[in-house]
Parts: sequence; C-alpha cells; structure tokens
Amino acid sequence: MPATITVKWHVLRPLFLVLFCIGLLLYYLYLAYRPPTALYTDLFQSEAQISQKLIHNEIGNKYVKFKQLQGAGFNNQAQEILLYHHLALQTSRIYVYQPLIWRPRGEDAGVPLSAFLRGPTESTISEAVFDEVCPPDEVFHVNLRADHKDQWRYAKEILERKHRCVVVDDKVFNWDYLASPGIQDIWPTFQNYIHNHFKWSDNVLDIVNRTQGQLKLQPRSDSTAPGGSYMALHLRRGDFEDHCKYLAETRQGFTTWATLPLLEPAILPPKLDIYNATTVMDHCYPSLRRILSAISYQARDRPHLRTLHVLHDGAWDHPTVYLQFYKLAEALTNSDWAQQQGWKGGPMLRVTHSAEVPIKWGERDLSVCVDVELASRAEVFIGNGYSSLSTQVVALRLGADGGKVQDITLY
Repeated sequence: MPATITVKWHVLRPLFLVLFCIGLLLYYLYLAYRPPTALYTDLFQSEAQISQKLIHNEIGNKYVKFKQLQGAGFNNQAQEILLYHHLALQTSRIYVYQPLIWRPRGEDAGVPLSAFLRGPTESTISEAVFDEVCPPDEVFHVNLRADHKDQWRYAKEILERKHRCVVVDDKVFNWDYLASPGIQDIWPTFQNYIHNHFKWSDNVLDIVNRTQGQLKLQPRSDSTAPGGSYMALHLRRGDFEDHCKYLAETRQGFTTWATLPLLEPAILPPKLDIYNATTVMDHCYPSLRRILSAISYQARDRPHLRTLHVLHDGAWDHPTVYLQFYKLAEALTNSDWAQQQGWKGGPMLRVTHSAEVPIKWGERDLSVCVDVELASRAEVFIGNGYSSLSTQVVALRLGADGGKVQDITLY
C-alpha cells in the first residue's frame, strides 16, 4: 500500500507568512536602494554633449586631467575634486572632470558627477571627450608631488606652462598633505572659490528644500521660512572607531580645514595632542558624554535654539548607531538634565535625524550630500575634525555662506 504524505498546513502557514514578509522586505530594499539608472544615463549623455559644444566653440583653451581618488567615501572624493577644480581655475586651465566612483554600487561603479555637484561641471569638460580635444600624442604628462609647504605653488608653476593638454600622473592631494600646514596656506583663495564656484546639483537641492519643509528646519539665512532655527550635529560612528585607533597609533591630527588656526577657538577642550592617544580618541571617537558637552556649549546660552538635527551613518550593518542616537535624544529632551547643564531655554524640543529625511525612490545615493547641505544651513554646527564630511561642512559654512567660527564646535 503506497505511503501517504499528510501536509500539515497549520505548521507550514506561519513559515509561508515569514517567507512572504522577507520577500516584501527584500523588494522594498531593492526599490529603496536601486540606482536611478535612467537619470544617470541621461546625465552622462548631457555631460558629453555640453562638453563637445565647449571644445568646438572655444579655441585656445588649455586642459588638465588629474589622477583622482577612486572609490573612497563621497566627501573624500569631493574635497579632492574641489581642490583640483580650484587649481585648474587658478592656472587658467579647463578642468577635465571624471565620474564619481560610488562605492555602494561597487568598486568600479562610476556615476555622473553632475548628479551630485554642479560647480565642477560648469565651463569644464567630461573625460568622455578628452581624447577628442587632446589626442594621446598631444598630451604632456607631469608629476606634481612636492613638499607639503610648496605643493600648491609648485603645482601652479608646472600647470601655468605652455602645454595645451596636461595629464597629471601622480596623486597630489593625499592624506598627509590634507593634514599638513600646507593646506592652510591656500584657504583664502579656496574660501573665494567656494563662495563663487561651489554648487550642488538641482537634484540635491530639491531634497534639501523638501526636507527642511517637512522637518521644519529653518535655514539660518531665511528667518521667514517655516519652522525654527536648528543646530546640526555630525555623529560619526559606524566603522570609525577602528580608524580612530589607527590615527591615534600613527599620531595623526585633524584633516583639511579643521587644521585652520582660525578654528582653534571652536575646538572643545582638551586641546588635541597627537602624542597623547587619549586626546586623539577624545576628538576622533568621543564618548556620548563628550558629545553632550559640545551640544551644551552651544545650546546653553541660545534659548531660541531648541531643535537638533543629527547627521549619522546608521545602517543595517551599523545598527548600534541608532542606539547611540536615541541615547543622545533621550538626554537632550530631558528637562532635569537640561537644568543641570544650565540651559536657559529648557531642553531640546525636537531631535530629528538622517533617517527622517524624505528620500524618494532613486534618491538614496544623494543622501550624504543632503546631510552636508543641511549641516551647512544650520545656525550651529557641531562636528568631528577628523571627518571629511565635517570639514566639508566647515568649509561651506565659512566660505559659501560667510558663517562665523563661534557657530562651530569641533568635539
């Protein structure tokens, strides 16, 4: 007699339900994180078309293409791109921009720079047409690396020479240069560059304006906008702890614009001492207590400033970031704690964060740009002198927006 198989549906039904829910979650994540392929394709084509018009209509231009950072975080790439664009302008050359390597999409995933930054793609050309205007046999190859103190002067001297098409074969602005006193010397001209040439893409600005409307975050430059003034905090956690330990072991100081002498009053004590690993960790990966102290320093005597927006790197692979955020929010909205800290206007009334930014399908790649711009528009910014995102915010506040040092604290 053949064996019969009895299907116990009451046992399988919960399993099917779990699988169905997992499927829905995966589909949601696919929709939320998939790249805007059509937009990127259109932008690549637009970049090439605009570049071709420029090279055909302009005679006598000189060009420079740099060996750029590939695959690092957005702000690491962006700060280098801005410096190279600035250097090209100072030497009367057309900057040859390249695709941004967007690491979340893969180590070699190129996305159009104009989707993120508009400034470096105006009156410049895409590398897609570089061979057309500069055939290989007309290209002059150079190396620009020099002593940190002379780096900018030497690079300008070489690029001001007569060669029409120049390709730079070495990486000029490495970490050591960005953390050296040499970067301080170019701040006056770079500040003007930021003021005159820095622009986000329209896509980024649309999200920023939407966010400020929905979260009621009033820009410091517009007192008539809905909502109230806000403070922005960059909570850099995630995978940063191990990096900070490395920086402490190798005695590394702040990066780029956080090294400016004019920002010394903005640094929360104790003073950074690279020969003291404890102070490096205090500034690079501070305790929540220290971060609260930085917030108190700015909020104590600003009773009108009772909204905080937190920029953070919380993600599925860094879930503890959310736990730290909620611990901060709980303390900051506690009346007793605020009274103990001497806050004149009571505790924070609202604490918003990056996960609340109203990102639509296909906009996920731009979220880091939105974070930077929201922080640059805040009345007060509290950040990390070891972070390229924080130092980018500092540059935008002091350069593009004419901000004040007293409205910045580096914990």
